[in-house]
Amino acid sequence: MMQVFHAGDTREIRKGYAGDTQGIRGRYGGSSWKSSKGADRVKFFPVMEPESCMETSGKGIMHIRRSLVLLLFLVPLIIPAAPLTITAHPETIENGHPLLVTVTGLPDGARFSLLVEASYAVSPNTEFRFQMSQFEMPFSLRRGTITATLEGTSSNRLEVKKGDTMVTVSGKSPDGRFTTTKSYDVTAGTYDYFRLSGTTLPTARSITTQFQVTGIKEGPADSEIGFVIDGLPSGTITVAALVDGTEVLYETIPVGSEGVLSHPGTGNISGLSGSQEPVVLSSADGAVKARVPQGCRASIISLPLTGAPSGMRVLTGPYAVVPYETVVSPPAEIIISTGEKKPADNSTVAFFLDDRWTLLPSAVTGEGVVAPLVRGGVYALVIPEEAPPEKKVIPETPATPAASTVPVTKTGETAPTPQRTGLSPAPALLALCITLVATAAKTGLRPGPGT
Repeated sequence: MMQVFHAGDTREIRKGYAGDTQGIRGRYGGSSWKSSKGADRVKFFPVMEPESCMETSGKGIMHIRRSLVLLLFLVPLIIPAAPLTITAHPETIENGHPLLVTVTGLPDGARFSLLVEASYAVSPNTEFRFQMSQFEMPFSLRRGTITATLEGTSSNRLEVKKGDTMVTVSGKSPDGRFTTTKSYDVTAGTYDYFRLSGTTLPTARSITTQFQVTGIKEGPADSEIGFVIDGLPSGTITVAALVDGTEVLYETIPVGSEGVLSHPGTGNISGLSGSQEPVVLSSADGAVKARVPQGCRASIISLPLTGAPSGMRVLTGPYAVVPYETVVSPPAEIIISTGEKKPADNSTVAFFLDDRWTLLPSAVTGEGVVAPLVRGGVYALVIPEEAPPEKKVIPETPATPAASTVPVTKTGETAPTPQRTGLSPAPALLALCITLVATAAKTGLRPGPGT
């Protein structure tokens, strides 16, 4: 006969009746001891009923699901994000071939700036045309600006074409320089071309064209900007990219067999010292110029405003002189203007490096505010903040009681009694009549006929 043992039961099992308790202990995990009667007793550990097993199985599934959700949440934290990199290639290029800028790990909301600068030889007083065809823009730039600059020209024309839409700007060059800036959102997609054309100066031997686009990035983190170089048989193209004011790319690429590579990559570059005439560099919008020694190549890029020195506000800028590793020797000059208006005498050039601003010794001139330029970095023209005007406290004066108005009377007339607030006008009218009668009697007036 077989007995059924339930969870928690303690039963006395005799060897001859319940069989081998050792086997039971081995199968169910029980423990035995001798009772006072000398018989082996077995105490079984609790055994789960089928319902309990099903309940535990359900809880296990829920636990697994929660663990998976937690794991999915932690994976992005455990696996580091791809580092931000921007590279330009190929290392040399021919006219009519594409130039590619590969972007990796660029987050949305980043302030992105791209500069494409071309320099090439021309003949005096001739027509020129340089364009970037099939310009592939993989992401959008909100609150964007496009700035184009040409130097060494007398007449200029900028054309931007995308599908059926075309934007055209033209004008003359005062002092051989032309700049135009347009502000609008730059949408993703393929632009047919960005074209710069015009006529060179009668004394020009070379021209420089600058094209800069800036805005807040929206789109894929990994992408590729590409365009075809057209109208540049030989020369150089400089491509620079900054993200939130940090230099990520600065590359000068020779074009054609006669192109000369001035300084590849972003290595440590020093200008050449000597008595040669300095070279004048300019930002795309013309607000910033730098007089640097011959042989020192750099570029000036406008940046979105991100901050200012404590107690100061920004008048012009900020602007980045790239590469940041550029060391100018002997020191050069940077000139920042405020447009047509002359800067205030307390205007100062500030330099940003290592997360802090430094005010540079500055002088206000007819060109703008001049300061020493020793190395690449971020520069801005600042001025002390004006203290808010103090509020004048006007002491309160006690209210003056309303004065009674006494009408002016002629000589010999008696002034009527002033009317008080809240009194009926009848008594006052009666008093006036009495006064007039008395006055007439004194002056000898008599009633006229028919009175």
